[in-house]
Amino acid sequence: MGTAHPVAALSVSARTFTTETTFEMVMTMTTIDEQAAVLALTKATHDQPWFSTARVILDAGSALELLDGGYACRDEDDQAHAAAIADRVQTGDLSWGRDLIATMGAEGVHLVTVLDDAYPGNAIWAYDRQPFLWTRGRFQAGDHRAVAVVGEHDAGHATSAARALAELGVTLVAPLRTDLDAAVHQAALAAGGRTLAVLAGGITEPATLGEYASVAKQIADCGAIVSPFWPGTAPTDRTAALARIVTCGLADSLYVVDGTDGGLASGHVEEALRTGKYVFVSQRLQQAQPWVDRAGLRGGMTGVQDIDDLCQQAVNLVDMTPRTHTC
Repeated sequence: MGTAHPVAALSVSARTFTTETTFEMVMTMTTIDEQAAVLALTKATHDQPWFSTARVILDAGSALELLDGGYACRDEDDQAHAAAIADRVQTGDLSWGRDLIATMGAEGVHLVTVLDDAYPGNAIWAYDRQPFLWTRGRFQAGDHRAVAVVGEHDAGHATSAARALAELGVTLVAPLRTDLDAAVHQAALAAGGRTLAVLAGGITEPATLGEYASVAKQIADCGAIVSPFWPGTAPTDRTAALARIVTCGLADSLYVVDGTDGGLASGHVEEALRTGKYVFVSQRLQQAQPWVDRAGLRGGMTGVQDIDDLCQQAVNLVDMTPRTHTC
């Protein structure tokens, strides 16, 4: 049997390389176009919460097809919403979206949309999932084994809990607005763990990080900082409330160290229970704060005796929780 001519073999190899490279380029452009369309549709969302747009995009399976009118749904409200936002997208909005993605990429900021495989597993199943997330750092497949730790004053207890969970391979989730939040992330990193910091403002807005910019850099190196807002959005009480959706969405369960009625911690508890996430609270908090028992009347909350009890129950939960879609 003869052998192929060396030049012919080289030609075949070159054609194969060219075909594969072209395929990758097409796939990359398709992904960017889909991401740009998600941004454009979100920008066109005026009279509904953004999670309504995330829902119809995810249901359509393609933001570009939704823009082209290729969305059909038996839910009349969703059908009307999809048609309304598609109609509001202006000429040039897709180019604006592509330019924004490129600009953020040049600054080391990544975009993940509900259509991307990298969108975090816990969050994608929440009904109030956000259409997109900007990140410094990357999500990993194991980040579904995540517990959010929140509190208001007892940083010592919060860091002990974060450290113990991180040592068991659990990803930590927390805001990044207070000294306690920063301490939670630093404790997880010191234990060799991963941590996800949810920002209450735009990822490139200096006021979002403030005094915690150096902590954010450490987090991005060994986890991710995450923002569900337009990059230049200034943090406000309203954006902080919206950020709770993402904090609870990224986590499989929530641990509340301490907190007063109407405070930061109770807001996270309300969001977690409303979206079906399990809540652990310290028995000391349960005994000291009547709001905890009131919140727990709907179920989905357990008081833990100590950090060892928390770790045992939380790890059991993250390892057995099925991924179920809540619409």
